Amino acid sequence: MEIPHPVEPLAGDFTPAMPRLPILFPALSAACGLLISCQTAQFYGQAIGGQWEILSKSRPIPAVLADPATSPAVRRQLTTVQQIRRFATAHLSLPGTASYGKYTDLGRDHVVWVLYAAPEFSLKPKTWHYPLIGSMDYRGYFREQATVALAQQLRAQHYDVFVGGVDAYSTLGWFHDPILNTFLDYPDIDLAETLFHELTHHKLFHWGDTLFNESLANTVAEEGVQRWLLAAGRLTDLRQYQGRLRRRREFYHEIERTRTQLAALYASGQSPALMRQKKAAILATLRDHFRQLHRRWGGHGLEAWLHENLNNGHLVSLSLYADEMPRFQRLLADSGGDLDLFFKRADHLKPVPIPALNPTKPLPPRLKRQPSDAGVNWAVQAVLRGDALLDRCRLRLQICEARLPRAHLRRCRFG
Repeated sequence: MEIPHPVEPLAGDFTPAMPRLPILFPALSAACGLLISCQTAQFYGQAIGGQWEILSKSRPIPAVLADPATSPAVRRQLTTVQQIRRFATAHLSLPGTASYGKYTDLGRDHVVWVLYAAPEFSLKPKTWHYPLIGSMDYRGYFREQATVALAQQLRAQHYDVFVGGVDAYSTLGWFHDPILNTFLDYPDIDLAETLFHELTHHKLFHWGDTLFNESLANTVAEEGVQRWLLAAGRLTDLRQYQGRLRRRREFYHEIERTRTQLAALYASGQSPALMRQKKAAILATLRDHFRQLHRRWGGHGLEAWLHENLNNGHLVSLSLYADEMPRFQRLLADSGGDLDLFFKRADHLKPVPIPALNPTKPLPPRLKRQPSDAGVNWAVQAVLRGDALLDRCRLRLQICEARLPRAHLRRCRFG
């Protein structure tokens, strides 16, 4: 998914374009028996509803390009998307033809909103368990109001909370993901990075291992953009992008240093009042370091982060995007830059146990996917029939929980 590069979110939207949704709530409850609470059934309902809206409003890109009503800006960006998809297939070993052949205008700024939470004195994320999915370390909705309401509840329980809007996310091939208006207007480099990131999730995804999936996708996206610019002879843009990557690393270095300091504080056994005071000082120092970076970068970048009320929720969300990137960068170098070989080796990497930051449980082995724009109808029918297809339906119902969104990475604005 996509957040400020320092990260991204999810949300839930009920629209008239979801005629099966009212039937789905009781169907889900009947299918799952007493295991699913009303709240969980509603969560699945909004997830299916939001995905249904995306699919039902999508139009083939050639049709949009041929439409006289299409604006020059949209036409230009969709043409760029087609070029990026072809490059992904031909040069990055990515399934560029599998998705993003359609366009959806949702009429809003974000496709979803996501919430991350952690206890006041812990960097271990709060998890949510779903009978059809497993445990996940964030909560996403297609409606911003639902995310804000949950954030208020958790803050009342003394959780540190971060809520952000996501511009892009992937259903991992379970549906033919369209291009969304929420990220179509990105500069072409950001657009390419977003598509390469999302297509990597289509190529290789390990259930229940957020660190693996996001670090892998970030590594491939950054490498892909550099190869794309080099192939186009855009050497000035390439140097500027590499400068952005260096700034991005500086940002994550500050985050990691702060996490280390807070982890030591939380393990110290000091009184809550004293820890609260020292925590505030550590986070104030982080903000000061952001200001220093901002000045050193010429007064550009990190604008949003200079005014954020930083807390454990922010740090938890950021840690899930880059912790394993050095591992994948080494693997790519050891593979001689051969992405086919890189993906084969990456698929067999042993997971790095990080129980404090990645407490999710792996899902059962994934069944063979059959992407379909009619996937929502298929999933609903499977639940209504209550037959053996329910196991695959469980995977289809992961719409919003399929993976961590990338949203606040863009908020960092590294260049």
